[in-house]
Amino acid sequence: MEQPMHWCRERMLGRGSPLAASLHFAPERRQDGIVALRTLISEIAAVPDTVSDPDVGRKKLAWWRDALRERSPHPAIEALVASGAADRLAPERFDPLIVNVMETLESPRFERSDDAWRHCMALGGPAAALETELVDPESESFDNWATLGGYAYLVRLVRDLGIDARANRWLVPLDLQAEYQVARQDVLARSSGRGFDGMVRAWLDDGARRVAAALEDRSAEECWRQRHLMVAYALDRRLARALARHPRRILERRVQSGHMGNVWCAWREARRLRRGAASRVSPN
Repeated sequence: MEQPMHWCRERMLGRGSPLAASLHFAPERRQDGIVALRTLISEIAAVPDTVSDPDVGRKKLAWWRDALRERSPHPAIEALVASGAADRLAPERFDPLIVNVMETLESPRFERSDDAWRHCMALGGPAAALETELVDPESESFDNWATLGGYAYLVRLVRDLGIDARANRWLVPLDLQAEYQVARQDVLARSSGRGFDGMVRAWLDDGARRVAAALEDRSAEECWRQRHLMVAYALDRRLARALARHPRRILERRVQSGHMGNVWCAWREARRLRRGAASRVSPN
C-alpha cells in the first residue's frame, strides 16, 4: 500500500506547492490522510478541465461517487484507505463536492460578489470541511472552517484571471466589473489599468473579511487542533498579498509564492498558534 501514497505525494508535494510547506505542521498521525484527501479532491475538481463535453464530465463525476463507495482501485482512493482517512470520512460526505463540481461543467456567470463567494464556497469549502472532520470529528464548526477553503479557492480564482480570460472563462461578478469599469475585453487588450488593480484588491479584501468573521469566535485550542488549515490559510494570505501588491502581473503570468518564504510563513503561523493554545492552559 506504499505505492498509492507515494503517487499522491509525488503529485501534491512538489517544491513550491503550499502543501509541501504546510504539511509538516499538521498532526503527524493525520499527515498521510491529509495528502490522500487533498489528492482525491484535486482529482475530482480537475474533471471539468479534462473534458469538452459536459455529459462526459457528468459520467466521470458519477464514477467518482460510485468509486468512493466501492473503494475502487484508484491510487487516491487506495491512499485514502491506507491512511485510515476513508474510515473517518463516509463516502457520502464527498457528494456535495461532486455535485458542485458537476455544476461548473457549464461555465457560471455571477451577478453579484455574494454569488461568486457562494461558488468559491461550493468548490473550496468541502475540502476544508472534510479536513476538519478528518482531524476532529467532534467539531461543531465545519461551516466556519469551510470558509478557509472558500477563501483558498477565491485567491486562486483571482490568480488565474488572466489565464481564464484568454480561455474565454470570466468569473468576475458583474457588480465588481461595473464598480471598477473592467471587462474581459479590457484584460485581453491589457488596457484595464488601475481599475483592474482596484477590482483585484477589493475582491480579495471581501474574501478576507468573510474569513475573519468566520474565525472570530474560534478558540485558541480549536485553532491549534486545526493548525494545518490555519497554516494553509496563512499561505493563502501570503499569496493574496503578492497578488494585491502588483495585480497586473496576473495578466502576464501565474503568480506564485516561493517555497522558502512559504516554509518561513508556515513555521511562524504554527508558532503563533502553539503559543496561543499554550497560553490558555492552566499551569495547574
